[in-house]
Amino acid sequence: MRRLLAAAIMALSIVAAPFTASSAALAAPLEAPAAAPAEAPSPAYLDQLLNEINSRRAKIGAPALMYAGPEANLAVSQYLTDLTPLMKARRYCFHGMNNPVAPGWDYVKASGFDARVGGEVIGCYGDNFYWTPQQIADGWWSSPTHYQALYGDAKANAVACGAYAAGNGGKGYQTVACVTFRV
Repeated sequence: MRRLLAAAIMALSIVAAPFTASSAALAAPLEAPAAAPAEAPSPAYLDQLLNEINSRRAKIGAPALMYAGPEANLAVSQYLTDLTPLMKARRYCFHGMNNPVAPGWDYVKASGFDARVGGEVIGCYGDNFYWTPQQIADGWWSSPTHYQALYGDAKANAVACGAYAAGNGGKGYQTVACVTFRV
């Protein structure tokens, strides 16, 4: 049941059309976060997530990804800190597309990492559901759109990942996202 709910949430994140922002001023992050958002994931969580992603990329012969850097990862966590409460209020999962939250790659660029964007994957909250690195990597692996963006893009070589709202004793997070880049 839990996996079915997770799959439904992930599918909804792909097809849900975001609202249009009423003001361009609301659309872009003002600056890179100076410190880790209160809900930023632990380095151990991020290391395990990258290992899970890269083990799946290795299965299909895609090169391993490297993290774009700690500031880029913090930027994705800040993106989710801004986006998740809005998703909860609207009661559906969506990517930031200036609705009024800017895309995750805009947050990463504001952190100082500027490279060609590959794609973005997101795993959204559910009722008391917390994504572990293995669960989120498996969920993205099982979704054709997420699979292509994260695993199937052999030209992607860098990634920035973040998470929001720790749970399960810090082993999982309510919302997780990664943005791939071609450096």
